Amino acid sequence: MATFSSIFKELTKSKVRLVRRLAILQVIVGILLGFWALFNSAFEGESRAYFLVAFLMITPLFDIAYLALSSRKNEEVYSSQTWRLAPIKESSLLFANLLSAVVNGLYLVVLQIGMILAAGIPVMGTNELWKTTFKNFGSIGEGKLWQEMHIMDLLSSIVLIVLIGIFIYLAVSLVNFMGKIVSDFLPERISKLVYFLVVVLLGCIGLIFLINTYDFILTSLTGFLQNGMFLTTLSKDASDVRSDLTSNYLTLLIVLGVDIILVLVNIILLNKYHEARI
Repeated sequence: MATFSSIFKELTKSKVRLVRRLAILQVIVGILLGFWALFNSAFEGESRAYFLVAFLMITPLFDIAYLALSSRKNEEVYSSQTWRLAPIKESSLLFANLLSAVVNGLYLVVLQIGMILAAGIPVMGTNELWKTTFKNFGSIGEGKLWQEMHIMDLLSSIVLIVLIGIFIYLAVSLVNFMGKIVSDFLPERISKLVYFLVVVLLGCIGLIFLINTYDFILTSLTGFLQNGMFLTTLSKDASDVRSDLTSNYLTLLIVLGVDIILVLVNIILLNKYHEARI
């Protein structure tokens, strides 16, 4: 039987190509956008900061693109007979698939940080950059930012972001599994239509859920950061922020619990009902 590590390595290799293509595309788009802004004075501030601003603006878009494309690749793995017929447990395949997507996502983030730092080299020695920095984040000049950084809160915010990403992967898989399972019990001539309708219905339900929980999760995420690094910069009262930490950690536990439930449901569906296609 194939080991978890071997399946994980193969899935990681297959997905790392997506990361590299997105990174190359982001570099090209960032450079073109930077030159466009430079020639048209599109961004406010010193001209040498245009490339830095360009990369900062497009980075979230490429993160969303990776989330969407890697979700599609995850579903291709579940639907592939090559992977489904491999001698490995469905649970191991699901975990290897999820972990490979998360690891490659973190790899993309590291590459993006490198891009941003490289784009910021021209403005590192300018007075304009530091004046703006001191104006917006006065505690940096006072030496308080790093003194008040709480590692646990920063790590908790990273863990919460990862758990939210895993939730999205699992939710997409659940919608896909349910759509295919329902359509498999129907005549072939209407199965595709039913699959489409089921996916749209479940997708709308999931979107409504995300919209209703967006503010709740965002508040907890910013709460972790405000408690530490940005406590002084945002002029927050320490006692007010610390009093919210219980709810912040509760949010983290709730998202973790939902992820565990979705994992169990997806494993059952993958094992009992979902069949790979040729």
